[in-house]
Amino acid sequence: MLGMALDAERQHIEYMKKAPRVTFKMLRIAEDDWQIVAECPGAETQYIKGLESKEDVDEWLAGSRRIAWLRSQGYAK
Repeated sequence: MLGMALDAERQHIEYMKKAPRVTFKMLRIAEDDWQIVAECPGAETQYIKGLESKEDVDEWLAGSRRIAWLRSQGYAK
C-alpha cells in the first residue's frame, strides 16, 4: 500500500514541476534580416525567422507573439 502512495505522490510532483526556461537571443543576419534564437535545456535550438528589424524583434519578445510561440511549443499554458 505504501508503494502505491509514493507512486501517486511522484506523479503529482512531476505534474507540478515547472516547464524548462526558454531563453531568447536576437541575431542579426543582415540589414533587414533578423532572427530570434530560442534555447531550452534538453531541447533542440529553434530559430524564429522573418523579422525585419531590431524593433520587430523587440516587439515580438515583448508582445503576444512570444506567448503564442511558447504555447505552440508546449512551454506555456
